[in-house]
Amino acid sequence: MERLGDLEHWVAQLGAEHCLAPAVLHHVDLCLTELVSNVIQYGYPDGKAGTVTIRFWREPERILISIEDDGTPFDPTAYVPTALPSSLAEAGTGGRGIRLVRHFADEVHHERSAAGNQLTLVFRSPRPAAPRTADSGA
Repeated sequence: MERLGDLEHWVAQLGAEHCLAPAVLHHVDLCLTELVSNVIQYGYPDGKAGTVTIRFWREPERILISIEDDGTPFDPTAYVPTALPSSLAEAGTGGRGIRLVRHFADEVHHERSAAGNQLTLVFRSPRPAAPRTADSGA
């Protein structure tokens, strides 16, 4: 969990390098923080050590992020969240992370292999237009 600050820094660097809109960057950061926290907390029971690998790539109109782990099998795309509370008095802490990821990511895909879980997040993000240059011809 102490490495989550490194994750936040990495996401900020990606935003700067790839000219990501602030809203997209916020969605990426929120989803990654939530999912990696869940893997750390629930994917490695009894303090078992494990590995989480995060990859980023950019296509013309979208951003893709892969989170791979060798933890306990878990498919968040098949998870059925509990009903939302009807009042603040009924609301407890936790249990909203996957709902947030489904809301902020445009697509979420899961695969399980012998190596572990692979979750791919897709965010629509058109590349910014190239800056226009003034024509110096007369």
